Amino acid sequence: MAVELAQWRMFVAIADAGSLSRAAVDLQADQPTLSRALRRLERMIGSELFRRSPRGVTLTAFGADLLGQARHLVSVADELDALAFARGHAAAAVLRAGTLDFYPFTTALAEACARLAARRPPIVVELLHIPWLAHPAAVTKGDIDIGFTLTVDRHLPVPGVLRSTPLRAEKQFYALLPAGHPLATVRSINPRDLSDDPLHMPRREDNPAIYDLILKTLADHGLPEPSRARTVDSLAAVVQDIAAGNGWTIVTSGPAQHPAPGTVAQPLAVTVRHQVHLEAIWHKVANQTAVRALISQLRHNSNAHL
Repeated sequence: MAVELAQWRMFVAIADAGSLSRAAVDLQADQPTLSRALRRLERMIGSELFRRSPRGVTLTAFGADLLGQARHLVSVADELDALAFARGHAAAAVLRAGTLDFYPFTTALAEACARLAARRPPIVVELLHIPWLAHPAAVTKGDIDIGFTLTVDRHLPVPGVLRSTPLRAEKQFYALLPAGHPLATVRSINPRDLSDDPLHMPRREDNPAIYDLILKTLADHGLPEPSRARTVDSLAAVVQDIAAGNGWTIVTSGPAQHPAPGTVAQPLAVTVRHQVHLEAIWHKVANQTAVRALISQLRHNSNAHL
């Protein structure tokens, strides 16, 4: 018997939430039913996907191997659903949006898309997966209509082309570490104490302002030349590396408040000397009505998700 798409969706939701109770809320299911469904999936596959504990669930090595492909399968299905809905319901607008691959933003964006699709006439949002912090370039080139990025002092790389609005101010940097790291329980981490651990960084060309701010902040606090990990495209891939015990990275409040299984996030003992915001950015020629409708829906549940 083949595994159904709904079961892969459940697997991804539990992995993102880190506990059956949180996943049950996200999936609008009760926890006992979800637990039984997970055990049924594991019996079908023939191996455990998660390790259970009173603190939640963590991926087994087998589950971690499957997560990336399961996430891709769910994403492709969502894109197909959006395309079919747009063509079948004569959508008033189709908006191409980049995604940020961290919980809870994924949930907030999914709920916003669902509400817009239910409008009459609907606005269909096609979700496109763009590398970590690379949305400004993708919006500028017209690959997507709207994206999301971190800005420094609200400066945009191409102000004549891009428009933006802040979704959340970021006042603190956090160190995302493996759950078994010696500093995982330290409530305020001095960057110098991480000098021997490789730091995951995005490519500078993806977001020069954030890249330079991170290195300048670390240098100001005693870590001028951090050891570097290999560069990968997505935050999800970075988090998987860290969960496996490979290095650390700097995150803002969204990923820090909901660390993935196998990781912890603790505040860095640094002073951020510039204003950092999570912002929605869009091309000046994008459908302004659709853009603002999506932003309005994202803000609707900002207290719960963003």
